[in-house]
Amino acid sequence: MPSINPAPVQIDFSKYFSQETTGRKRSQLKELRPYFEIPGMISFGVGIPHPSTWPVNGMTLSVPFAGKSVFVPGHGSRSPNDMLPLAPYSDPVKGDHLFPDLAGELQYSATYGTPHLLGWIKEHIERVHAPPYSDWVNLCTAGNTDGTDAVMRACFDRGDYMLVEEFAYPGLLSPAATFGIKCIGVPLDAEGLNPDALDDILANWDEQEKGGPRPKALVVVPTCSNPAGVTIPVQRKREIYSVCRKWEVLIVEDDPYCFLQIRPNGADSPIVPTFLSLDTDGRVIRIDSFSKIVAPGSRLGWITGHKTIVEKIMNTRESATQCPSGFSIAAVTAVLRAWGSHEGFEKKYIPHISDIYSKRCLQMLDLLKQHVPAQTIELPQPSGGMFLWVRLKIENHPSFPAEDPEEISKRVFQSMIGEKILMAPSEFFKAPSVNTWSTEEEARRIYVRISFSLPPADEMEEGCRRMGRALAREWKC
Repeated sequence: MPSINPAPVQIDFSKYFSQETTGRKRSQLKELRPYFEIPGMISFGVGIPHPSTWPVNGMTLSVPFAGKSVFVPGHGSRSPNDMLPLAPYSDPVKGDHLFPDLAGELQYSATYGTPHLLGWIKEHIERVHAPPYSDWVNLCTAGNTDGTDAVMRACFDRGDYMLVEEFAYPGLLSPAATFGIKCIGVPLDAEGLNPDALDDILANWDEQEKGGPRPKALVVVPTCSNPAGVTIPVQRKREIYSVCRKWEVLIVEDDPYCFLQIRPNGADSPIVPTFLSLDTDGRVIRIDSFSKIVAPGSRLGWITGHKTIVEKIMNTRESATQCPSGFSIAAVTAVLRAWGSHEGFEKKYIPHISDIYSKRCLQMLDLLKQHVPAQTIELPQPSGGMFLWVRLKIENHPSFPAEDPEEISKRVFQSMIGEKILMAPSEFFKAPSVNTWSTEEEARRIYVRISFSLPPADEMEEGCRRMGRALAREWKC
């Protein structure tokens, strides 16, 4: 007889976990979380947008069962009286691809996405990227993380190799490791991923030595990359594309920061052409998101690629996210419609958001020049986005070369924590490499990622002062 003793029985839950669960690798950026809780800490470590950039600051929901409407506050809006005047409603005109309607959005949707949003996305891709082949389609996702997860599940088996940038986002490296995908970092230079280094890795691939076939895909963040903040110029993209064609490698263009690049003349400054815009073969899988240009909590994005591969990616979502949130689709499409669809989005809103982050980027650079000793850091050429990839001049540190560069980096990190300034060290982003670096070379591969997207101006300046004090003490200058 089963026990009916009311006393609780202790359960060993570990025996119920899958191999994926027990082997799951968490992002090293999570290690920064305890430092956020230190009173008085200024954080340059987190890459999230400032709430003032979000295009919605309040909502009213009509709730029939409650017999009333309810107000949802937002940034700078704490009362219904803070709401902007309600615009007259008009039904969409013929040919308009934006017609948000909760009667439809709150129903189950096709896995590819809500038809009217898909129609708008297709027009957007044609207007902005104009893929030079015809058999491409779109798939709605719950943001870039959902998109990359879908691509990895559709295209990789456990034990496969995947090419990434030598410094890559931990939110890519960690799930790849969990899935048993082996990442190989491709060296970077001032223009981003180095095509000669990419070709060298593929040309010298030894299946027996590596224990697996040549990598089938390259995942790259081509615009204002995370963490390196680099935007790959169009000629470099052509060279990378040529190498990938030579070795039959797919390009996964993970591009959430595409519209945050510095554009000195606003809408009159074109964005750098994308890999998708160069894709004559159908080898590019492009991943887009509203997270950085509308709000991260929208969890809404899309994939563009050849119909054959996008169908397989879609199949992975049928038993996962299935489709994005109908509330998000309704809200985002209503906002796009309020802006005037493509014209307002491309010529007014996107340049506005780009300008906000461009000014923050340039302000942070100026403050670093003012407050941090030049012999301790090397500043990058800014391209926009949310991050500055600042090299620590370990070769000038008084403990080098007697002490290992990474050990010096860890001590520098703790010195900055002591000054209550937080940033992300480069060791969190290092992908496995085929190269063996000398001590001198490794000393020139130590960076910190500084995020300028969230802190207000006064915290930016005080944070740079604190960084300057910590580094001056470490370098004894």
